[in-house]
Amino acid sequence: MSDRVAREPSPFRSGVVHTMLSLTVFSGLAAIGATGIHLTGDRSEASPARQIALFAPDEGVRPRLKTRFASTDVNPRLSPAGADTLDAAYGARADDPAAPNLGVDYNEGTARVVNASASVADADSVRINGVQVSAGNSWQETKDITSLSRAPVTAVTDRTSLGYLPKIADDGRTPAGVYARPFANPEGRPTVSIVVSGLGINYTHTKSAIEELPPEITLSFAPTARNIQSWVNQARAAGHEVLLEVPMAPYEYGRERPHSHVLDADLSEDQITSRLDYLMSRATGYFGVINYQGGKFATDANATSLVASALKSRGVAMVEDGTINRSAFVKAAEQGGLRFRQANTPIDARPDGEVIETKLLELEALALENGASLGTGFAYPITIDILKVWAERLDEKGIVLAPASAATRTARIDPVAEIEPKVEKAEAGQAGSKALNTAG
Repeated sequence: MSDRVAREPSPFRSGVVHTMLSLTVFSGLAAIGATGIHLTGDRSEASPARQIALFAPDEGVRPRLKTRFASTDVNPRLSPAGADTLDAAYGARADDPAAPNLGVDYNEGTARVVNASASVADADSVRINGVQVSAGNSWQETKDITSLSRAPVTAVTDRTSLGYLPKIADDGRTPAGVYARPFANPEGRPTVSIVVSGLGINYTHTKSAIEELPPEITLSFAPTARNIQSWVNQARAAGHEVLLEVPMAPYEYGRERPHSHVLDADLSEDQITSRLDYLMSRATGYFGVINYQGGKFATDANATSLVASALKSRGVAMVEDGTINRSAFVKAAEQGGLRFRQANTPIDARPDGEVIETKLLELEALALENGASLGTGFAYPITIDILKVWAERLDEKGIVLAPASAATRTARIDPVAEIEPKVEKAEAGQAGSKALNTAG
């Protein structure tokens, strides 16, 4: 057997091998880290991207809204081909004598419609992804102006073992006021408010609602959503005020699995309070809560009174989605002094284009008659698309799109059909609308 000659390893080859191994390891770690940041990071913290709106204001032509529909067969109002028929689809303008009758009992036959004055919705501006951008301004600059402050605000935040909970500040400020979107209506025009709920579950639908809907539309997030605080931060950065959904026991769950902390009237007072605190600790930055289901829970006077008292003590408002018959929350809110609003109607109980448009017309009619109205919807793609088109034409009808917080108040709340006392004169209606906007 021949003797083997021991050789020293080549320094060059060893260096190359170790260098390649090191690069492979560090590249893998960097890829894993980047993937984690991409999946779990807060996009609102990313470096700002500047987008410039370039268009000729004297042409009087606005860029067409993007749509998710590939053809005009579904709904001509939502397609580029049907853009020229928007006036016909939604009715004539408010000052057109041929405008359709919306079924409103006007004062002595005179329609109480205030013509829109010159505003950002004039021909020299365009709405891009829900942001009204004036000629010569960038989308990013305008978006920064409309954005709301980042939560939490220390003065109205209570640090607990569960997490952040809302509280009333020492100076009397409440989360319902601090986290609400500022709103002014000096002309006293009728207002319509919309809440879009079910957000945080589907990534695409949630991003669409945040980025494409006008900031005046209130967004509602499910407590079971992953990274819910990141979604709330993104919504507020886009100018949307936020509601937090509180699951309440229905008469039947059907195939749906109940939430582990659902509020049930059969629970003790301590259990209801404990579950409510847990749900409210899932995120911070919301001005109020909104029910999710609750047909059974909301009819129990004792349970609703307990919830109303707990929300009042923490300075949080409540919006009821308008789907509950014989709700005891109305009386509980009145007796407990809770800042509250019951929605007039859900707009997409059936996610059908014609149904949604009819419901929006009903809200307009209620706003013209009573001074204000509130509707709720779900984050269906069709709902988001129709709301974008509808919001574009609302100002021309003399109606203002208002955040839901502007519709909540602590005064007496009548049933849904009588959200606002009917007025006998236009002056009284304008005064009532101004009072509504400053309440709370």
